[in-house]
Amino acid sequence: MFRSLIAPKTAPPDLPGGIEPARRQFIEQAFGDLLPAPNGSHVPRGKAIEWINDQLFRNRRAIPDIRSELSRQARRTLVLAVTSGKGGVGKTTVSVNLAAAAATQGQRVLLFDADLGMANTHVFAGVNPSRTLIDVVERRAGLGDIVERGPAGVDLICGSSGLARLASLDLPALRDLTRSVVRFAQNYDLLILDTGAGIGSAVTVFLEPAAEVLVVTTPNLAATLDAYGMIKVMHELRLGATVRLLVNQAGTRREATEVFDRLAACARRFLASAPESAGYLRRDLHLEAANQQRTPLVLSEPDSHNARRFQSLATAFIDESTSPPRHDHIT
Repeated sequence: MFRSLIAPKTAPPDLPGGIEPARRQFIEQAFGDLLPAPNGSHVPRGKAIEWINDQLFRNRRAIPDIRSELSRQARRTLVLAVTSGKGGVGKTTVSVNLAAAAATQGQRVLLFDADLGMANTHVFAGVNPSRTLIDVVERRAGLGDIVERGPAGVDLICGSSGLARLASLDLPALRDLTRSVVRFAQNYDLLILDTGAGIGSAVTVFLEPAAEVLVVTTPNLAATLDAYGMIKVMHELRLGATVRLLVNQAGTRREATEVFDRLAACARRFLASAPESAGYLRRDLHLEAANQQRTPLVLSEPDSHNARRFQSLATAFIDESTSPPRHDHIT
């Protein structure tokens, strides 16, 4: 729940239920291991109990069938898009290190290179792919055929660089590809989409399925302005994701705080909403050296300041993905 990075979300209060005590007790006993914790879920425990009561006694569904549906809801893949308004701010470095950090914490991670024009995730991950996304688009392979094993056990779907026919996919093709990747990721805990830079449809289409969007910027004025532009576009598109801002290459905590405060104040003034803070990363020669060595910093220098920040950020996202089930189908 992003503990020290953001303020915790407050769960809605439990709903009063008109369920007979004996039925409620039976539901608690039969489904207690799958129910949301009191005050710990996006969906109140009482609402989930009411839904089970309806399924059992009104719709006459079998207990194993209901348990199976609850289990499917309890297991959910967190889709995290890492994006930026401007290139060169360290977006891919963040994606690779977050993926490796989450994997070292026991998560099953799929990292997808969604920069269709200039893919380079595999470069920073130290992977030399035998097949890439172009093989899928041109129907020579399926997504499962091109998965590469990366650092710390991360699975990668690698893109291609400098191929105009991949970079110029139309919107229906982009949406089909996005849906296919999300479906493929159902057996993972975390899907990280490393998008391209900018605000075109080849970028924003990959933000649509994301529950979390991490916007990366730097103290550079142009990067900050472009980050605001990306946040504005997401606001106009009415995407449902939680948007967080990560300030990279900051000289000090104070500098990072000033960047975030300036951008958040602008967003509140003109968009009536603001991103949440995902913290900051320092300017770090070790990070550049790790990129040159094609090894994530969290593995090459695990005790460095930025490596610890990546681990903390990964933990925060893991906390989001492992919170009690939301039961989005329960209304």
